[in-house]
Amino acid sequence: MRLKPSQLLTAYLPALLMDFALSSLLTNTSFYTSYLRLSNVFLGGLMTVTTAFFATLAIPFGRLSDRGERRWVLYAACLLIGAVSIGLPFCRNRLHLLLIFPGVGVGMALFWPAYEAWLAEREGEGELIHRVMLFNLFWSIGITLGPAAAGYLYRDANPFTPFYLAGIFSVLTFWTIFSNKPNPARRAVESEAEMAEPVFPPPAVRTTYLYIARCANFASWFALGVLRRIAPKLILEMGIAATVFGNLMLILGGVQTLTFLGLGGGYSTRWHYRLAPLLIVQALAIISFIGIWQVQHATLWAFAFAIIGVSVAFTYFSSLYYGLDRQADKGNKSGWHEAILGGGILLGPFLGGIAADSQFGVQSPYLLCAIAIAIASVIEIFIYRRCSRM
Repeated sequence: MRLKPSQLLTAYLPALLMDFALSSLLTNTSFYTSYLRLSNVFLGGLMTVTTAFFATLAIPFGRLSDRGERRWVLYAACLLIGAVSIGLPFCRNRLHLLLIFPGVGVGMALFWPAYEAWLAEREGEGELIHRVMLFNLFWSIGITLGPAAAGYLYRDANPFTPFYLAGIFSVLTFWTIFSNKPNPARRAVESEAEMAEPVFPPPAVRTTYLYIARCANFASWFALGVLRRIAPKLILEMGIAATVFGNLMLILGGVQTLTFLGLGGGYSTRWHYRLAPLLIVQALAIISFIGIWQVQHATLWAFAFAIIGVSVAFTYFSSLYYGLDRQADKGNKSGWHEAILGGGILLGPFLGGIAADSQFGVQSPYLLCAIAIAIASVIEIFIYRRCSRM
């Protein structure tokens, strides 16, 4: 069944709106801590505490959405993110930020597991790979435009404009979900049809690759946590304009979005349940981060950010697709998906902030990202070999 354009927008638009709100809020918070002259360690710690709430609560909130009406969980998430966005301009010191900012993590834990499960039930556009592609396409556009908007709108004279914009977009998310009318009868029919399809490949193989994809996705979001949450501050300290960071994130997000489009096509199924493609994109990401660490050159950085976008798209798509394919407890599986990538976002800014304030300098977090992805690749090979012998 093909959705009308209006139905397509109301089903997928919340992903774009919410990720625009969150990414612009997070980017501007990084700029704002520089405005308040707070340390990189504090910024990393702030992001770590916030993400700890997200990673810890994603699983129970995902299970909660399995038990009741998912839309009420989504409403609560939108209202909470909006409240934090409006409250941040009143923060003037460390204590204020520590009191209000963890609300972002709680809001993310409420929103993403419930939304992914709600979308899988609400959307009736054929194969799961197509659904995942459209979802990834919309959130990727939002998370690409958010940091760019924050970079262009931020001014030391008035550093609050992106916060107000995030509040507006969270309200728009609420309205879009509210206006979307579910069809329980169609949802039940589609769920039964999906579960009746033959399971291929075998469950053991699917489980192995789910673990591998989650490991790869953890490393990708470890690196993204550094790029999105502390890199804005690091770039300002290197004497680079905020607009340059916005352009770099536009490149990363734009390439990521194009990669999602490619992964949603039938040809991409040739790469499913294969280890080599994952290892190749991760190896390219390692080389890119080493290049960013060693050389400060605009063209090189633009090329490196583009490659990182491909790697992130590949690992995220694999983790989400393998986790939702023919699963009855979609809220629970989505919760695990979000919790694992949340763990990467948790560790990345925390360790990156420590590295940036150490004797290794403000570019050392990029080397840390390369090391994290390399370690993940080794673990993936170990998982593959161990499960192959079973």
